[in-house]
Amino acid sequence: REDTGAGQVIDASVNEAVAQITDWSLSNWSRAADEGQPTSEMRAGPGPVYTIIPCADGYVRLVVLSPRQWHAIRAWLGEPDYLQDPELDGFVGRLMISDAVLNPLYAELFAPMTMAEVSTEAQRRGIVCTPFLKPDDVLSSPHFESRGTFDDVELPDGRIMKLPSGWFEIDGERVGPTGPPPAVGEHTEQVFASLGEARPAPAAPLERAKPLAGMRVMDFGHGGVGVETGRMFGEYGADVVKIESRTYIDFIRAVLGGEMSPSFASSSRSKRSLGINAKTERGVELLRRMARDADVIIENNSTGTMNNMGLGYEVMQGENPSVVMMSSQLMGSRGLWSDWLGYGPNTQVTGGLAHLWNYENDPVPAGNQSIFPDHFAGRMGALTALAGAVGNRRLGDGGCHVEVCQVEQVVGVMGDLMAKESLQPGSVQPRGNHSDHGSPWGLYPSAGDDKWVAVCVRSDEEWAALVEVMGAPAWATADGLATEEGRRAAETEIDESIAAWTSTMTAADVTDACLAAGVPAGPMFTASMQSTDPHFEARGYLQPRYQPPIGNMIFEGAAFLTDAMD
Repeated sequence: REDTGAGQVIDASVNEAVAQITDWSLSNWSRAADEGQPTSEMRAGPGPVYTIIPCADGYVRLVVLSPRQWHAIRAWLGEPDYLQDPELDGFVGRLMISDAVLNPLYAELFAPMTMAEVSTEAQRRGIVCTPFLKPDDVLSSPHFESRGTFDDVELPDGRIMKLPSGWFEIDGERVGPTGPPPAVGEHTEQVFASLGEARPAPAAPLERAKPLAGMRVMDFGHGGVGVETGRMFGEYGADVVKIESRTYIDFIRAVLGGEMSPSFASSSRSKRSLGINAKTERGVELLRRMARDADVIIENNSTGTMNNMGLGYEVMQGENPSVVMMSSQLMGSRGLWSDWLGYGPNTQVTGGLAHLWNYENDPVPAGNQSIFPDHFAGRMGALTALAGAVGNRRLGDGGCHVEVCQVEQVVGVMGDLMAKESLQPGSVQPRGNHSDHGSPWGLYPSAGDDKWVAVCVRSDEEWAALVEVMGAPAWATADGLATEEGRRAAETEIDESIAAWTSTMTAADVTDACLAAGVPAGPMFTASMQSTDPHFEARGYLQPRYQPPIGNMIFEGAAFLTDAMD
């Protein structure tokens, strides 16, 4: 609209938006399937990479991937003779003895220490380790307090509610809550006063185009966050140049041993590549020269890395006052833990989210292998960087430095729960296969091996409809179940009975029957199921491509359609 004055319809799909951030599942599965390799889509707890280890007052998430990290924790263990085999420098070698030898050793080492003590000492040694916090721990964490992660918002009744203070910062200023939630009708006069204001007429007819054509982006991203930010710009027309060298290669590129992987192909498609050594004076000089013509610079290196290379925001802004730099660090660029190392799964545990993924009434962490919030944070980075560029275009007041703290993305998506916990301490706990939004509400087994279907009842009317869909069995027509209060008191029995019904049908049949009656339902898809889903296919979400040099795979498409998307 800025370019042409013409409006259009944007058809956004929540389903596709969620599918887009599921850890390269579609690209990795499709590549393996094309090779005829066996693939497992079964859940397996925390898995061998993002291990969860008990300590004196809870748990920590420990990640030991590189030889340097292994040597550091081996030294912490006292350099036992039986761990000196060179084969253990490789992850596969350690994987073979992880359950029987390594994890028990870690647990013994950590047993007398608190989560904070273990994590602090591990980080001091260069080992990736973060505490497994609960929502109430997050609200009182000294790191989040040092960053100003939460705002105190006064409600009309005088109570103080803690809200996340913003998804990101622009030149050090938080972009977050501007006041308490409004009362009904509070701003009626203001709203009506603004209606009818003159709007510019369309200057040109709507044409198919890539809206970011002409923008130039320098992408220093590694892993999941920065590269996804760059991908978002490249998908919509920007000239994105991925900058790396063989002395500092993107580890996702090399994860399979070569220089291309399905994950890397997904996140770095639509880009150009530049190999340049930023550890040399000539390399730094060339990169500074590139910055003179760049609109956006993306980086998600460890805190201080860009400054140490002579490529920090102040230097790049000196070369180009209009440039926008997007930085994303694990715990943020400031705060007590700003120098901590880690990966997306470390922010899940420290942000309080992994605790809520536990099974209900089970204190032992269930664990997971998701790398959330990497892909989510990458999109938030694209949003902030684009906002900076648009702001400069509209106002002409120069570029800016936008920062997306990764752990605060986890806290942000739990904003409502954090607010509830601050008002009602102890109220936010793992709900397992249940929800505060309705009852019954969860995933139920369907016919087949590890096949599941979601059924969500939001009201008593929807419960009555579900009872009819199930054939009005005697157990479901009991008077006590007609109200949500009654159903919550019998959740375990209801779950067992619904599971007995759903397990006799396919997930698709359960879904169709429920939706026809107005009851929300949907099948649980794995990547293999996504790859043949007619709805995804009809919307153009599935994008099959040949990716040199590794072969055929399916890329994730856009999460929306528009009248003019090219």
